[in-house]
Amino acid sequence: MTAGLGTAGQRRAKGAGRRDRRGDPSRGWLAKTAALARKDLIVEARGRDTLPPMMAFALTVTVLLAFTLPDGARVDAQVGSSAGSAPIADVLAGFLWVTVLFAGLIGFARTFEVERDEGAIDVLLLAPLDRSGIYLAKAVANSVFILGVQAVLLPAFAVLFSVRRGLGLVAVVILADVGLVAIGTLFASLAAQTRSRELLLPLLAFPALVPVFIAAVELTSDLFSGSRLDTVASRGWFGILIAFDIVFSVIGALAFEYVVE
Repeated sequence: MTAGLGTAGQRRAKGAGRRDRRGDPSRGWLAKTAALARKDLIVEARGRDTLPPMMAFALTVTVLLAFTLPDGARVDAQVGSSAGSAPIADVLAGFLWVTVLFAGLIGFARTFEVERDEGAIDVLLLAPLDRSGIYLAKAVANSVFILGVQAVLLPAFAVLFSVRRGLGLVAVVILADVGLVAIGTLFASLAAQTRSRELLLPLLAFPALVPVFIAAVELTSDLFSGSRLDTVASRGWFGILIAFDIVFSVIGALAFEYVVE
């Protein structure tokens, strides 16, 4: 009798444990968010409609820039024009991030393309997941595309222009990508509901992205010029970049629910 009661108690305890694990909201939210992000990446791996155009654009701009700059120009040299002169490091940093920006816009414009073509945006919004999870899943997929472009673009810059790379540049890239993806994903969800989304997306995103890209260009230029990481950090641009990343990420997660309605 006692053994039977003990066995029944163990079964109830195991059942309660399984219910607790299934009922863990944080675990369910993360799992569903990861599933949505994985779905977008699988669709891209099969269709190859987003990443190849982004890479083709980035490499084309880089090759054109290589033919534009003077032969044998050093990173610390000056490029002159009728309007004045500027260090080549500034020019390269500007072109790098402008290339990332426009390549990113190509990807952002397709953030909800599959759901739009299939008429499944409403179905996506009916998923048993908080809207912030949908936003994060789309942002993760966009981040993978941006990082894929940069994985090709940065080595191309290093080979063609002999720019310096290191952990400092990696930190700048990651921080700038957070702000870029947070803003791009939010405005992509708004533009996806209009017919002229390719035109509307840049108009919405450019003003918000200005602080992120100013900080990214300033930091990248200093690093290309060979400045030490502690010297670059002391100028305060890292703090500005981190602050805008936090603000834009919070706003994106909170505003996404109202934007997609």
